[in-house]
Amino acid sequence: MASRSFVVGRRRDSAWVIAEILDITESASQQHLHRARHRITAARRGGGGEVYPASARRIVEELLAAASSGRTERLVALLTDDATAITDGAGLTETLLQYDTAQRVAAVVRAGFKPTPAKRRLAGGTPAIYYALVNGAAAILFVLGDQVIGAVTFDITNGKIATGRGVAAPIRLARLTEAWRQHEPDTPLISQW
Repeated sequence: MASRSFVVGRRRDSAWVIAEILDITESASQQHLHRARHRITAARRGGGGEVYPASARRIVEELLAAASSGRTERLVALLTDDATAITDGAGLTETLLQYDTAQRVAAVVRAGFKPTPAKRRLAGGTPAIYYALVNGAAAILFVLGDQVIGAVTFDITNGKIATGRGVAAPIRLARLTEAWRQHEPDTPLISQW
């Protein structure tokens, strides 16, 4: 059975506007927009080529398994040598936090994905973790009830994670929560974190 992915974005609106401007069909505009986004994303990721959704999901699942087992060496193996992680510090800080080596990223991921009673209190309960596509990027969503309380998106290059971006500040998750409430969720990767 093929798994469904949660997709967030405003592609239809963008394609419609472009179609109007260029005086072409919306379908043709969507194809142009898709190709342009793909080229921009590949260029940002160093030209690593297209990452297929099934491959991206497998890599994210491996990351979660390695993080929850505490295997730092496996986490490092899943990251590019110049891996970067950026987070809003779970909304507890006003500045973004950035980690810029595979070893530091692995340590942050291992610590961040380890569930603790304090983290569950901060989250307001025991969230489930879902795989998603957010604006075309592989992601995981931490969901409690019908609210997204955290999200991590990943840039994947040549089968490894190059960048992770974590967001947990509620104000930054409002649109994602709204989109989440409008879809039928797939089976969570982790049902009780």
